[in-house]
Amino acid sequence: MKKKILVAEPMSTSFNFLDDIRQRGYEPVILESYIPEGYARRLMDAERKIKYARINYPITIIKENPDYAITLQEVRHLDPLLILVGGEEGVVIGTRLADDLGLPGNPFSNITKMTQKSVMHKTLKEAGLRYIDGKEVSSWEDCLSFLEKSGNENLVLKHVHGVASVGVHLIHGKNELRTAFQQEATAENMFGEAENRLLLQERIFGEEYIVNTISRKGIPALISVFRYYKKQMPSGSIVYKGLEVVSELGQKETELVEYAFKTVRALGITDGPVHGEYMIDENGPVLIEANCRVMGGSVPPGFLDKAFGYHETDVILDSMLDAEYHKAFLKKPYSPLLKGYVKDFYSDRDKKISSSGIIPILLNLKSYYSGWVENAGKTDWLPETIDLETETGCIYLVHDDPKIAKRDFDLLMLIEEKYPDLLHSDKPLFLPPEDKSELTPEIEEICKRDTETLIFDIISFYKNGSKGNPIVPEKLVKAKPYNQEIMDLLKSISGA
Repeated sequence: MKKKILVAEPMSTSFNFLDDIRQRGYEPVILESYIPEGYARRLMDAERKIKYARINYPITIIKENPDYAITLQEVRHLDPLLILVGGEEGVVIGTRLADDLGLPGNPFSNITKMTQKSVMHKTLKEAGLRYIDGKEVSSWEDCLSFLEKSGNENLVLKHVHGVASVGVHLIHGKNELRTAFQQEATAENMFGEAENRLLLQERIFGEEYIVNTISRKGIPALISVFRYYKKQMPSGSIVYKGLEVVSELGQKETELVEYAFKTVRALGITDGPVHGEYMIDENGPVLIEANCRVMGGSVPPGFLDKAFGYHETDVILDSMLDAEYHKAFLKKPYSPLLKGYVKDFYSDRDKKISSSGIIPILLNLKSYYSGWVENAGKTDWLPETIDLETETGCIYLVHDDPKIAKRDFDLLMLIEEKYPDLLHSDKPLFLPPEDKSELTPEIEEICKRDTETLIFDIISFYKNGSKGNPIVPEKLVKAKPYNQEIMDLLKSISGA
């Protein structure tokens, strides 16, 4: 019996494949994709180091050779039962190997439809489905031509082959277009490819969604639906603010899923996952881009299990192993168990930090499941967030009571927008009085204290019934309206 299952670049959420494979009695094998020296290679090497440190069992790791014939021979010798696409960097090599070895997967002849955004939309147009008008541009003259032809000043410039919002710009007008084009025309894309192709598209205004599917023998099944929260930075770049589990499919979500299924089929995706990103406006749903892999973000399987009753990689693995499992999964109604949110944090500028007050806040949220934040223990400097790769934290929230999960998510959104120094700062938590005569030794001491430990102490004080003298003198709280707002916020977190 064949025992090996190969995962092409099991990074981000697809890392969960490795444990799923072992739990089913098979042996996971890692195929590291070949990435030329550059930005993407540095990011991937860093993520591999972090992910591999979590593997506490012997595991075979092979490396893609630039000579495909050598890689094919090595993988053929392993005689795998299955080849799974992991992260975005594994889509091309994983698809090609599975096709050449006659294993379940998508036809490699469709790879451009699956990976090239311009081809995706051309394919949708040919299939009679709604698409986004766009043009590949390699010169400023190309940009001007599309701008004049479309008659639309609201545009999007992105890499034809890209990921994680790297190099994506929302643009209004000729001047912003020129700036964005000049920046991206000389920048390598996420994969270090020598030919950096850019796509200029009309911009769609609406609500953005994720639809995750798994197809077998040409039939897609719905895994999950999320709603996006994003923000445009002053630079024009897009940052992620969060995700919300869509618990029920209303009319517009039902239309979205039906359109997503048609999109998957039109792109020739027959056997495997699709992480699709879509927009819904007054004209209905339209594809932004399809990614033939697991959803990114390194989402913990336990979080997804709580929210949906399953996690993405186990459904994909079981479907690829057994088409009958996929048939049975198709018949199940979409019915998430609990309300879940993903909160992505960002930094609005380059900043020096000495403490992260978000940690004690998170530990006192009822819906907090897990996550990470860049804090003083890891770094004393945060760069401005310009994409998913430069975000400063990612938190998972899930709770039996959807109102509690939403309240916690909204609270974190409020803190990030209105009180960012609670997250990452090198400033005191409370503003000192302007009148120097009011700077008592006690107030001076409070203003010198580490933000993280001070917040811990304040929340603990109110959770324990406010016994004894207040942690922060009332005189300091009343010195500034901002101080009162911070204190009221921390009291609400403690339940006082």
